Amino acid sequence: MSRYRSLLPPPGSLIAFEAVASRLSFTQAAGDLGISQAATSRQIKILEDFLGRQVFSRERRQIRLTEAGEQLYGAVAMGLGHIASAVETLRAPQGGRQLSVATSVAFSTFWLMPRLARFHTAHPALQLRLMTSDSQADWLAPEVQVAVIYGRGAAPGARSERLFGEEVIAVGHPDLIAGGQPPRTAADLLAYPLLHLDAVYPSWFSWRGWFERCGAVQPRTLPGPRFNSYAIAIQAVREKRGITLGWRRLLEAELARGELVQLTQDRVIPEEAYYLVTPERWANDHGVGGFRDWIMAESRQSALALGKGNSIPEDQARFGPQVGSEG
Repeated sequence: MSRYRSLLPPPGSLIAFEAVASRLSFTQAAGDLGISQAATSRQIKILEDFLGRQVFSRERRQIRLTEAGEQLYGAVAMGLGHIASAVETLRAPQGGRQLSVATSVAFSTFWLMPRLARFHTAHPALQLRLMTSDSQADWLAPEVQVAVIYGRGAAPGARSERLFGEEVIAVGHPDLIAGGQPPRTAADLLAYPLLHLDAVYPSWFSWRGWFERCGAVQPRTLPGPRFNSYAIAIQAVREKRGITLGWRRLLEAELARGELVQLTQDRVIPEEAYYLVTPERWANDHGVGGFRDWIMAESRQSALALGKGNSIPEDQARFGPQVGSEG
């Protein structure tokens, strides 16, 4: 018997869990799955019985991920994403050309995925294989033809082209400041629950590093829940569980729609940026060239939509190297 059979819950319960967790709605998840709401609830019950703990908390007409559910969701979403990517590659027409693109889970989730339909329209013959990982070693694995990497651009044996820089701001749910006195300074944010993120990239800011750049006097400890997934941290903000640091270029759609709000005018611009990195052996490949032209055009459009170019005036922001992640 495969060891996975005894270690893993029934596959159907994991698929149902991912659907409910992504929607935070049994009704919507049931519609996505094409089954009844009762059947969806039974699958979640099977999963919770297997784990011996709840993955959702039920509060009136709302549901929320429990701590165990958040931990499981990050692993399930990534695992199913990898499986789906592999299956999509295998099902692709044999005459189609496959292009392997590597990037982080955060960049893929918030910036790249919402734009991929336009890529497929522009390059129908290219079958994109999206390889998401938060391990830097995976971004330039032998099978990777092109990668989007956050850093300073240096990559041995590869060409690097800057896509755009970032600015780090404090974000929260609009309801957190509705009807009350909104925060005016970075120090005012210490009155809110702080959601911490374990560094996805070594150069990502922690709350402590961000407050230091903004000149805010901090207490010795900064309590608050920690997350190892940027997507889950942002989901917690959507659920009004606290505030977190937002990388504006990743969250531009959420900010534009008003789902998240910038809490103060404070912002810090890291020295790092997003780079398109191409191993030398693929530098002159036609498919890689098509992806390069497309993502460069998308990054320019994105910058124009934000009302600025790829750079931000230095006199309007605080610069500095990253300090380590602290609680």
